Amino acid sequence: MSGDDDVGMPAGAPIPPWADLEPSLVSTIADCCALKDYASCRAVCAAWRSALPPPLSRPLAVLPADDAASLPVSLAACPLYVRRWSRLLLHRPGGTVGAAARCRCVGASRDGWVALVAGDAAAPAGPMLFNPFTGEEIPLDESLYQPAHGQLAPKIVFAPNPTRRDFTAASLIRPDMVAVQRAADGCSYSEDTGPLLDGVILVDIAYGDNGKVYCLAWDGEVHVLHLTRRHRVFRQMPPMEVGPLLKLPIGADAFPPPYDVISEYTDGKNLVLCEGGLYQVWRRSSGSGSVTVDAPPGGAARWIHIFEGDVFVLRYDPGNWPGSCWVVADAKDLRGNAVFVGMNDAAVVRGEGVSANSVYHWDGPRGGDGDYEAVVYNVATRASVRWPVVSTGGVSCPVWYFLPAAGGSQRVG
Repeated sequence: MSGDDDVGMPAGAPIPPWADLEPSLVSTIADCCALKDYASCRAVCAAWRSALPPPLSRPLAVLPADDAASLPVSLAACPLYVRRWSRLLLHRPGGTVGAAARCRCVGASRDGWVALVAGDAAAPAGPMLFNPFTGEEIPLDESLYQPAHGQLAPKIVFAPNPTRRDFTAASLIRPDMVAVQRAADGCSYSEDTGPLLDGVILVDIAYGDNGKVYCLAWDGEVHVLHLTRRHRVFRQMPPMEVGPLLKLPIGADAFPPPYDVISEYTDGKNLVLCEGGLYQVWRRSSGSGSVTVDAPPGGAARWIHIFEGDVFVLRYDPGNWPGSCWVVADAKDLRGNAVFVGMNDAAVVRGEGVSANSVYHWDGPRGGDGDYEAVVYNVATRASVRWPVVSTGGVSCPVWYFLPAAGGSQRVG
């Protein structure tokens, strides 16, 4: 064999077709491409397209600073076969947030925007809305980030398609207060809920349609923050009001047994708006341990066992009165969608590469230190598995990010 012959390949042998490459190798190749080239990789052949999920339904994670690349924060994808998070080549934030240490993502929407803060109580920076896909930035009022109150990582939700002259953002700055900033016609103003939520311990917020912010309390009660449009704010009409979901009889918003008890022992709670429906996702996080408690009187069971990692999904159904308006959700209730919950505004996705009728969430690090791990819960089987099946590492913000869907639709394919 001459030195010019290919090692390991007989002379004159045909070059194998691209479709014969192992899927894991295809994923590795795609990881080296800028985002705009990712679609070109999927177009090579049917085998490559099968190995690479569509970018619009591809869940992305937020990774911490990469000192080697001078990135304060970056996005990463987890290919189907490589089983690790790989950084994507996107825009980086500028200004004080981009230059500050310990940049954190505290919110994300389904249309490609994230909310960032940086620094600490002594030297806070931000907050800001940032689009990693386009590089656009929208500075937010400092009232939406108040680390001096001990809430180092607030959750910020915001209206779709924000611009510098027209946006609405709400921040859960501490358990009993939500701060809101609105801009219209280039004029910005902010306010907070003040005594409107006095005594309520909030754990999650979600941005809805028609100027509504849904606020979830620790006990599972949902409060609705109604934001009045700026040109309608008069002396007799406050800029915001807080009320219940609907004016229902007393007890209608209570949870049916045994969920009235389970609610007290689930430390992770999220709100989800899915195709006009309202859901709650409860979790007993890793590190919390399993508990056995007395069952409510009147039932057949004496005990309720709540295991570490258990997930519960409930759907709001005001038409169920005189029974409870919160009912246990079935797989069909999600209508084939996958739901992604975390510090992001819950994302509802349908497409290749995600499991239908499932809830994706982040499992916090044990002891409060380390990285988050992704978990997918199947509503039909009520089983949870790691996603991917091995530890990925490097995810310090429990946020899901998706590229903006064409036309602003929540459903992608």
